[in-house]
This record gives sequence, C-alpha cells and structure tokens, in this order.
Amino acid sequence: MLSSNAILFVATNDELANIAREVASGNEDTMKVEIVMGNPMNALEIAHDADRQGFGAIVSRGTTSRIMSGAGISIPVIQVKVTGYDAVRALLAAKRHANHVGIVGSDDMIRWMDGLGGLLGMEVSTRFAESWEEIGLAIRSLREKGVGAIVGWNLVQRRAAEMGLPFVPLSSGREAVHDALAEARSVLNARWRETERAERLKAILSSVTNAVVAVDSDGAITHFNQTAEGMVGISSKEAIGRHISTILKSEQTDGLRVDSESRGEWVERVGSLTVLARSEPIVVDNRVAGAVFSLDDVTQIRELERIVREEVRDTGHMSKHRLSDIVGASSAMAEAVELAERFARVDSTVLIEGETGTGKELFAHGIHSASARRSGPFVAVNCAAIPETLLESELFGYAPGAFTGARRSGKPGLFEVAHRGTMFLDEIGEMSGPLQARLLRVLQERETMRVGGVKVIPIDVRVIAATNKDLFGLVQREGFRDDLFYRLSVLNLQIPPLRERPEDIPLLAGHLMRSVAARLQRQPRRFSSGALTVLEGYSWPGNVRQLENTIEQLVAVGEERRPVMRTEVDRILARYAASRERSPQKGNKPT
Repeated sequence: MLSSNAILFVATNDELANIAREVASGNEDTMKVEIVMGNPMNALEIAHDADRQGFGAIVSRGTTSRIMSGAGISIPVIQVKVTGYDAVRALLAAKRHANHVGIVGSDDMIRWMDGLGGLLGMEVSTRFAESWEEIGLAIRSLREKGVGAIVGWNLVQRRAAEMGLPFVPLSSGREAVHDALAEARSVLNARWRETERAERLKAILSSVTNAVVAVDSDGAITHFNQTAEGMVGISSKEAIGRHISTILKSEQTDGLRVDSESRGEWVERVGSLTVLARSEPIVVDNRVAGAVFSLDDVTQIRELERIVREEVRDTGHMSKHRLSDIVGASSAMAEAVELAERFARVDSTVLIEGETGTGKELFAHGIHSASARRSGPFVAVNCAAIPETLLESELFGYAPGAFTGARRSGKPGLFEVAHRGTMFLDEIGEMSGPLQARLLRVLQERETMRVGGVKVIPIDVRVIAATNKDLFGLVQREGFRDDLFYRLSVLNLQIPPLRERPEDIPLLAGHLMRSVAARLQRQPRRFSSGALTVLEGYSWPGNVRQLENTIEQLVAVGEERRPVMRTEVDRILARYAASRERSPQKGNKPT
C-alpha cells in the first residue's frame, strides 16, 4: 500500500499529462505524484483503485473529476480549475474558425466562458453536458443554432467531428495544474496533522490505566481505549458509532445529548463490574463538541487505596485519631468539633490555638482523617522538641554531601514525606526566623528545596500548625513573621481550656480511666461523687494532659476494686500545688 501522502493525477489528454509531469518535477517536497490517463468512462474504476491503493488525494479536471468526487471514496478529489487565461486562449483559437462559437461542458467551464464573448467581439452559446448522450444532443442543438465551432473537454471532440464541426480543446495551463497540486498538498498536510493528532490522542488514551470513552455532541462514541475494550467486552471498532447509552445504561446517559451540564460522577454496573463513572464536556470555541467518560473499576480503586494505606502505615506517618474520638459534651467543645469538621471539607491552612494539654494534636489528626487527604500521610513535627540546627534538615531534607556526616544519598525532608497528605507543625511559635522564611516559601510556592541542593521539588501538602502562645502578640512584638502568621491562620481553631468546660470532666475522667487501665493492664476504678466534685473544681493548668497524669497515678498505686475517693485526689492535687510553689512560673512553657 502506498503512503497516504501520495497524489494521483488523472490526466485526460497527453498535453495535460506533460504539464503535470513538468510541474510535479519542479517541486522539492517529498510528496509523490503519480500520473495516469483517464476519462469519464473509466473515472469510477480509477477512483476506487486509488482508494484501495492508499493514495492521499486525486487531482483531475472537468467531468472526470466530477464523477470521481461522487464515487463515495474516502480520499479528496481536487479539480484542476479553468482559469481566465485558459478560457480566453480557447475562445480566440475557436474564433479563427467562426465568429459564433458553442461551448459544451460542465458548470464551472460555462461559468468562466459565458461572459467572455462580448469582450472578444464574438457570439458565444453554451450547453451543459457531461454524458456521451448529453454531449451529442448539445452539439446538435448548437449546430442548428448556427454555431461554427465547438469548445470543450476532450470527450466532446469525437462528437463534434461526427457532426462536422471544428473543435478547440479547453486545455488547462501550467498555472491551473500548479494551483491544483498545491491545493492537494495543502489538503494532505491538513489530513496528516489531523491523523497525527488522532494517533497522539489514541496513544494517550491507550496509556492511561482507566477506561476512557469519548462521544460527539449527539452522544455517539468516537474514541474507545484498550482498557474500555477489556472492561466492556467489545472492540473499539464495534463501539465507535454506537450511542453511549448502549455502554452506560444509567439515567445519566439515557437519551443523552451532550451540553455544558454533561459533567458528573456516579456509580453503575458495566457487565459484571461496578464502576465509578465520571463525565466531562469537551468545549471548543465556547461550543460543546462532545464529552469524555472515564470508568474505574471500584474493586481496583479499593485495592489501590489499601496499598496506599499500607505504605503510609509502614512509614509510621498516619493519622491515629478521628474527630469522633474527642470526648466532651460542653457547648464550647461541641462548637470546636463542628468547626473542625467544616475545616476538614476544605484544603486551606489551619492554625490551632490553645493552652498546653488541650488536645491540639488530637484535633489536627481528626481534621486530616475527615479530609480528602485521609489516605495520605499525616506527618507531625514538634518544632520545640528538635534543635534548630536539625529542624531545617528534618523539614526540608538535604542533598548528598550537604554537610559533614550527611548520607551519601541525601535524605528527603518531612515535607516530601507528607506529599499528598498533611504536615502538622506543633509549637510553631518556637520556630526561628530563618526557618519561618523557608516555611513561608513552601506555603506560597508549594515547592521545597533540600539543604545544600539546587533542585526544586513540587509538593502537595496541607499544613496544620498549632501553638500554645499568643501568636498575634508575638507578631506585634516582632517575634514572629506577620506574613507567615497570615498564611498560617487562614482558618483558626481555638481549643477551650479544661477549666472553662468543667461539665466535660466526668466524661473525660471515665474515658481516661478506661484507656489508662487498659494500657497498664489493670482493672478500671469507679469515681466516687466526692472525687468527681474535687476533679470538677480544680483549675487544671495542664488541662487534659494533667488530668490524664492524675488518673494514671490513681490506677497505678490505687487498689483496683476500690472506688477512687476524694482523699486520694486531694493528695495528688496537693502535690501539684506544692510543686508549683517550689518552681516559680515562667509562663506557659511547651510540654
């Protein structure tokens, strides 16, 4: 089979063939031009042979080209048009035989020559004719009208001779042949570009792992990739041209006509599979030209999620708590949990503020677990617990040989580890100025760079920060960057201290008693009413963490089956008070 950039030139006479050879040989492009002889009698046969052989285009003229154009072939037919120069030359030659000239041929020939008679000082009569019978009737009619010569295509010559009339052929000049071949090359280049785009799209669709089906504006399938073939059980050849509703049988596709609202996501059955189907309209020049449907096997999605969860679990960077794990019935706590649930539904940065021991990290875990990033890693870093010299390399990693003692392979930073997940920065108020500047860049540009490296690494991380300090006060005292503060506090969550919600203490005490007893492998103890009264009346400067410490002492040293009495609680709280008197307060230090 020939290359689809080959052109078949069908010449209707020797003169036209010679002109075509001359013009084709003068072109420097790689397109091949093959020249054959033809006429209206064998035009259909030539056209179908050219289609089977894989020619990219056919060039011919007159009736021959018109017959080929209507042959139902898949390749374009370019007509060698009649130029004004060709028409004038033929009429002047005919004028040498007679002043009244008849023109027999196709519409385009008549259109060019009909008005030229008056300009050339001669009478011109025209007749439309293409078949052998039509040509005979046309010449007979013109002869009866007094025409002394005939102008037309080569097929007309024999009929004119039969009736004794001089004949002048309408020959196509070099300009007309050059223009026709140039048009054919332009058409082939456009078809090649379209084929290239189609093959590129086909390769892209074949490379994706999910099934992809594209439709036109009527819902007829135009593309059907290999994954779709395997999922649906039919070939792309069988699928193309069918309506999408024959593949997807839900109400979303029944009688579908694609418009700008053809966007959605739903679950349906395809054969024996349950698939997640998504649709997206194709818009070209503000007009909907079709839609793309992607189909994912729900079983495979669940398996991928399981693999991701296992990988995250193996690194140890995963969320361990949910918002439903937070214990409290007070209105203040209920409001904080409700706000956290709303924060989980968006992807903005969160700043959690609260005193030491109020459960800020628990809220951070809960927001991550309720968010769209729940399957990704949850990486927690306490900025106060790591020396500044190490914190930079922990957060951002380091390149090979960045400093003495560095690994030869380098090390990824925790921001890289948290990709597609959540980074929790606890005690953010303790971060130094230079590290604040680096963190600001990460939040602004969504990219990081390892210590000692030059490569920029894009990351997709949500940041949740927490502090037990008055961060805004630090900003005013120039102890914290104001631009970083506003980046961090897009969403702000205030965790109430335990002293402001004493009604939560009985619930918390019972919950902590059970969890601590299980951890210490001892029987949980019941609280007497007197013990609960003391617990509710205490100010709890260390908040829930201090309450948990108190209950652990009660479980560790108390008698398992004996209720917790008021005197036991009083002794522990008295030790707290004595300890505070011996150690002067230095502010709310991180713990």
